Amino acid sequence: MLLLCFCGLINLYSVSASTDFGGDCSWFTRQSLFLGLSLVGLGLSLFLDYQYLKKIIWPIYGLSIFSLVAVLVIGIKINGATRWLDVGFFRFQPSEFVKVVVVVALAAWFAKCDLSAGLGLTDLFIPGLIILTPFILIYKQPDLGTAIHLFALSLPIFLAFRFRFHLLLVLILTLVLAVGFAVFLQVTDSWQFLQENGLIKKHQLQRVEAYLYPERDPSGNSWQMVQSENAIGGGQIRGRGFMTGPQHKNGFLPEAETDFAFAALSEEWGFVGAILVLVLFAFLLISALAVARRSQDRFGSLITLGLTSFLFWQVVINVGMVTGLLPVVGIPLPFISYGGTSLMVTVASVGLILNIGMRRYLFQDNPVQENPFIWRQELEFTIETSLVTIPIRRLAIDTPFNPEVHPQYRLPHRRPWAKYLRKSKYHNLNQWRLDKSL
Repeated sequence: MLLLCFCGLINLYSVSASTDFGGDCSWFTRQSLFLGLSLVGLGLSLFLDYQYLKKIIWPIYGLSIFSLVAVLVIGIKINGATRWLDVGFFRFQPSEFVKVVVVVALAAWFAKCDLSAGLGLTDLFIPGLIILTPFILIYKQPDLGTAIHLFALSLPIFLAFRFRFHLLLVLILTLVLAVGFAVFLQVTDSWQFLQENGLIKKHQLQRVEAYLYPERDPSGNSWQMVQSENAIGGGQIRGRGFMTGPQHKNGFLPEAETDFAFAALSEEWGFVGAILVLVLFAFLLISALAVARRSQDRFGSLITLGLTSFLFWQVVINVGMVTGLLPVVGIPLPFISYGGTSLMVTVASVGLILNIGMRRYLFQDNPVQENPFIWRQELEFTIETSLVTIPIRRLAIDTPFNPEVHPQYRLPHRRPWAKYLRKSKYHNLNQWRLDKSL
């Protein structure tokens, strides 16, 4: 993550050098400030046990929905879209925060559900509301790209469970109908049907047409995509060199600091630089999936899986749109594109993944026997008084899901590192009792 943030700052420094900010701070300076604040917040967040999110996520979800409604009422319109809230001393985009909130809310809901029989159609009602409410509000801004991203990042959370046959049948039928409808629109060239029925906006239809037929209007609706491909192709193998990208230096590449930051980076650093950035993203995502696999409770596993999907789809959509593989949508590239809200949310997502990974060893099947060193003071008291008052916290309904992966008990949070002392003198409870009696 830090290496990707460094690549993003270097790219912004080059893009900022050819822009006149009229005495204001450059994109590079502001992004550096945002990164510093984000890293401080990441460090502080590691002290919070992520299990507490189960208790506070629903008020946070309600506040997020309220902020999306506020955007539609008093939001700031930029480039034809109302996506930002101005609270005086700073401006932020609530839809970015909502993505992480939805992931945690879905994980909290599924963590308390008994889905040993599989996921059925009725089990989708509450999760569907959790996703559909912000989806509609974001779509109304209008921000179709972020709405689609919100839907896509939620899918792996559902795929973590076994589907019942009737639900699988409904999903297959829905997918076939959606693909068939898209093929029909493409074959008959009747994309105007979507706009006429109010399903998409005019500028969204223009982006779809620019993606399908870029040669029709290369100096108009297809300008962004054509210039982005020219910038990437102009970089060739080793790039044009740092601070020497003519496409964005001369103003041909629009939004070089945000949505098309990857194109500016590819122009200056070439194929080698672009592949290096993608390899860093691959390492980040693989490491995050490893945390999800090793997590010892369903809540932590689902959060990590959802946040990994959040980062994955953001990279896929942005790189796909910049290279012409997908239509142009307003999705920034994590850690690379300029934007305080996006940077803070993505850094916070990595911080939450780290939080879950560093606490995976708090879950034990027999915490007293496996970690006698932790319970030394309590065992002295209980042995002398013949009372059993070990302060073990029992988990929620996780245990029927998979008792081997999700044990019944969780160690207290006050000394989570003590498991690493298992190889000490008191490696088991009987040895401790023997030494105590002697």
